[in-house]
Amino acid sequence: MSEILPSAGDVVYAVDLDAEAAIEAPFDTWLRDHVADVMQFPGFLSAEILVDPAPPAGRIRRTVQYRLRDRAALDDYLERHAPRLRESGVQLFGDRYTATRRVLAHREDFIRGKVSTENCLNCGEVLTGQHCSHCGQRARVRVLSLWGLTRDLVGDVFDWDSRIWRTLRPLAFSPGKLTIDYLRGRRASYTPPFRMYLLLSVAFFVVATVGSDPGSVVHFDVDKDGGTSLQIGPRDGQSAAGGAAADAAATPAATDGAASAAGDAKGAASPASAPAAPLDAETEKLVDAIVKRVPEKDRAEARRELETKLASVPASDMKAVKSVLEDPCSSDRFQVNAGPWTKDWEPRLRQACSKVWADTPNYGRALIQNIPKMMFIFLPLIAGVMFVLYLGSGRYYVEHLLFVVHYHAFFFLAGLTILLVEHSAWLAPGTWFERTAQFVGGALGVGLALWAPVYLYVAMRRVYGQGRIVTFLKYFALGVAYMFCLVFTAVGLVFYTALTL
Repeated sequence: MSEILPSAGDVVYAVDLDAEAAIEAPFDTWLRDHVADVMQFPGFLSAEILVDPAPPAGRIRRTVQYRLRDRAALDDYLERHAPRLRESGVQLFGDRYTATRRVLAHREDFIRGKVSTENCLNCGEVLTGQHCSHCGQRARVRVLSLWGLTRDLVGDVFDWDSRIWRTLRPLAFSPGKLTIDYLRGRRASYTPPFRMYLLLSVAFFVVATVGSDPGSVVHFDVDKDGGTSLQIGPRDGQSAAGGAAADAAATPAATDGAASAAGDAKGAASPASAPAAPLDAETEKLVDAIVKRVPEKDRAEARRELETKLASVPASDMKAVKSVLEDPCSSDRFQVNAGPWTKDWEPRLRQACSKVWADTPNYGRALIQNIPKMMFIFLPLIAGVMFVLYLGSGRYYVEHLLFVVHYHAFFFLAGLTILLVEHSAWLAPGTWFERTAQFVGGALGVGLALWAPVYLYVAMRRVYGQGRIVTFLKYFALGVAYMFCLVFTAVGLVFYTALTL
């Protein structure tokens, strides 16, 4: 027979019986049958009959201790069944016995080989297992050696049945499962969602910046019409995982001499050959001033690009180009015409523009570092969109936020996997392994592009349980809102980074 271990909600119902010694045999027979009948009712876990070995002369004493699941089960028994069962004893023995009853709250059990008599070092509670039943602290508290700490970490990561892997498998391949299980209360087997999101996002950005400096891929471009652009991102043929693009273009004046600045998402110019004609001393001085803002290892390439571009600008436009390059953020070039309310912000934005122009490498680094901050605004916005799309579903806003967090955690997991595969090419440059890693990384990227939208649709269907057509319509609306919120937060990220540089 298996032992029934107690829980924190157990109660003990004790009945003390005092009877004449003359009725001992029939009384004990009735008592055993009575206890067996009581044990049939819901909530009763165990019962024990105790005998007093030294009762008063001419008397016998018995104590019955019942253990019940909770007080509600005992109250149900006392109200519905106890009077009838007590009546059978009165009919048999009348006043030849008496009974007194007590209800005791369960405190703790000591079962040989199963518990410890030690106390929790955190709260002082008596320990009855590997963890304290009061505060949850682990029973064995010790200062780990470096080897012990490493062993614990490796054990958690490489144990296929650990919470990490029980979380990552459904996150990657079972859209919506984690959200459904969490909402149903099945949480102990998985890593908490917000902790998982933070870990995956931090790991993604750390790996994305390994081997690359966002500031080192900041460079300038000048087109044949005198327009200039600043790009923060990978050059053609150069890998810069995790880079972000933010372009600021300044176009020279038309016939009236007015100029404006606007974003122009251009690709970087390919490395060019030497300029067709030598530049004058004033232009060379301007090139020197600009190249100094570029990390040293990229200055030679940046100089070639600028000299080549400037050499191709017609002489009639050179004056306007020089003016733009010297100060693209002046009041006659940098203007914000989004409405009357922008006039108050224009001086600050112009100042931010000057900071970016003067220190573009640091701006690139700061932009990458601020992307996680942007996500903490972006995710609640998308959760708000989900809340509106599913009005009347009876779900709270936090449930939609949980759905959004799980989806983006999947995205970071997939992106992290792709980055790790691509970075593994560094282990054997110039070999078949490098080519294989690059091919697999590219294939995984294509797979993610195809799987991500399907993943979102399937997750919406499973979590919210609506039909295919209704889900598709909401899926489409979510996609539109998603792009709008992404642009909104990205623009905010660009300006926030510039203002806080």
